[in-house]
Amino acid sequence: MTISELKSRLSYYLHRVRSGETIVVCDRDTVIARIEPAGGAAVPADDDARWLADLERRGVLRRATGTLDAGWPGRRPAVGVDVVEALLDERRNGR
Repeated sequence: MTISELKSRLSYYLHRVRSGETIVVCDRDTVIARIEPAGGAAVPADDDARWLADLERRGVLRRATGTLDAGWPGRRPAVGVDVVEALLDERRNGR
């Protein structure tokens, strides 16, 4: 991000830093600064949580804020054929 963009949207970028992201500031395509959360951020305890936190900080993923409907895993799509039998038939016929 450029200096002028940082100046014009400072509140937005500080909000992103508060949520754990690191912001890199450039001047004419040269990195001149890095804005990152101050030491108060909690460090995740296990490797999986640390990995997810790192992906979120880099903007690769966003964690869900809502919850899933309790019955969603039990719902099956309405399919008019036996899917397992169709797969086995394909394997038998070499497709």
